[in-house]
Amino acid sequence: MKQRSIRALVVGLVIGLSAGALGTGLAGSAADPGAPDVQLVQMPLTSGTFARLAEAVTPAVINVTIKGVAPSGGPGPQPRPRRGLGSGVIIDPSGVALTNAHVVQSAEQVEVTLHDGTRHTARVAGRDPKTDLAVLRIETDKDLPHLRLGDSDEVRVGDWVIAVGAPFGLRATVTSGIVSAKARQIGAGPYDDFLQTDAAINPGNSGGPLVNMRGEVIGINTAIIRGGNGIGFAIPSNMARHIATQLLTTGTVTRGWLGVTLQPLTPELAASFDARDRTGVLVAEVVPGARTLTVRLDEAPGIATRAQRGLQAAPVTPEVARAPQLRSPQGVQG
Repeated sequence: MKQRSIRALVVGLVIGLSAGALGTGLAGSAADPGAPDVQLVQMPLTSGTFARLAEAVTPAVINVTIKGVAPSGGPGPQPRPRRGLGSGVIIDPSGVALTNAHVVQSAEQVEVTLHDGTRHTARVAGRDPKTDLAVLRIETDKDLPHLRLGDSDEVRVGDWVIAVGAPFGLRATVTSGIVSAKARQIGAGPYDDFLQTDAAINPGNSGGPLVNMRGEVIGINTAIIRGGNGIGFAIPSNMARHIATQLLTTGTVTRGWLGVTLQPLTPELAASFDARDRTGVLVAEVVPGARTLTVRLDEAPGIATRAQRGLQAAPVTPEVARAPQLRSPQGVQG
């Protein structure tokens, strides 16, 4: 009798749990007519694996080994030899690859190892420490496997991604996760705009690609939070494309300068200036001696100054005024 009661209780619990799962899983059900109409989704690969994506992506990922001299950092000990390891991704069959600027810092010799184990000499076409991006040109006489740069602006929080690289020198390591956040500022530099991901990124992954489900590079892995778990950051592909274009063309990155100091226009400041549009910025200072073009601030919507409107000028440097439209160099995809 007692066994029958126990069986009945177990069956009742199973039925109850199943009904509860169904009830919470169906969006907009009669039980909660105000619930949003959210469709149930599964992992985007019908096979339930990232294997085909990993097989397609890993041939374009490289190991980067550098030899150089570490700076002494001032008077005292002499500079010492430096060896470094990192990752990179080929974005053009001619051998153009992206990696991090810190990976090839002070590099005198750069060697890359392809997925098939072959080694090639490479040279640094340019570095941009402010965004931690560098471009390599691999010396090769044949076309190399490569990946396309995707559109990082189309990335959504929650999208599936994989990270590929050589953490601790372990080549062709693949980890998976999602895009955890966009436009992250972590204090790494003046142009922080990182994608955040929980795909595992470790020392040695620097410079490797963050790839979407279409096999496109949407980010260049660059940083982690020490002591954190599943908190990694990647340079968005659109920023990488813009920087790489300049590095390939001129070897350096040129940026415009407005010649003003800006600060957020808080509700309190907007009220004090009687600003109708509270979505602009506050021009706190005009840099003395800046070569500028002038515009009337009373005709510039969304700008407030500390002085009377119309009596101050917002400077725009000639470099900004004549800046050409940046285009991808011939042959570079993206």
